[in-house]
Amino acid sequence: MILLLGGTSDAIDLSRLLIKEGLPLIFSMATEIPVDLPESKLITVRRGCLDEAGMEALILNSGSIALLDATHPYAEEVTRNAIKVSRRLGIRYFRLTRDTVVPEGPDIIFADSHQDAATKALAAGGPILLTIGVRNISLYAWIQSETSVRLVVRALPNPESIKTLADNGIAPGDMILGQGPFSYEDNIRVIKEFGVRTVVTKDSGSRGGVEEKVRAAQSRGCKLIVVRRPDHEELESFSDAPEMVGAVKSYLTTTSSKREGATPVTRL
Repeated sequence: MILLLGGTSDAIDLSRLLIKEGLPLIFSMATEIPVDLPESKLITVRRGCLDEAGMEALILNSGSIALLDATHPYAEEVTRNAIKVSRRLGIRYFRLTRDTVVPEGPDIIFADSHQDAATKALAAGGPILLTIGVRNISLYAWIQSETSVRLVVRALPNPESIKTLADNGIAPGDMILGQGPFSYEDNIRVIKEFGVRTVVTKDSGSRGGVEEKVRAAQSRGCKLIVVRRPDHEELESFSDAPEMVGAVKSYLTTTSSKREGATPVTRL
């Protein structure tokens, strides 16, 4: 059995490849958002957040012998827990990553953290468009509460996101609710409508719509603040899903052979 952590489009594609190879898996995702998963007896879907203890219990109860991490590049806590649990249980960890797509440029500024990004965004000038989700919104809220700079936030259209934004002082008129990724035209429209001068984003790869944000920001003369990806000490990392599946198959075959060839232990 394989435990696949995901919910991203990358994870969905990976699950299809695993099923095509006849590999049984548990597809674990944190949210209730509907996803287009393949219909197969080989896949079991579970939903809800997993902390470190929950992840370990799931692996032990399911008998999983490989942990595949295809979560979002910025799902720092989940990835950190996955690495720790795999090490502790002695199972193999594989990470599917996205290539970075943000170029170097005079109006592109990299930040080492969200706090750093907030400071640099304020210096770059507002109105500021945040396209980083709501998890770290509190680290930016001080800009609007302590200065006259306007914050506009794009987020998922669910009650939890709306409440988080409201709790952090974001007015309904400054909330842009929608499900990404967003096109170049979508970004241009928002930048024009709100007179945006600075865009804050994460380097979520091509599938995250970052290239469209970069193009839109550059075409409108906006500063772009990019929060760097978390730096994990990954055990196995792949940017190509078929290559990763090949490595997983090889590992499972080797593991199975070792188990079959093990000498039975006689208990007295």
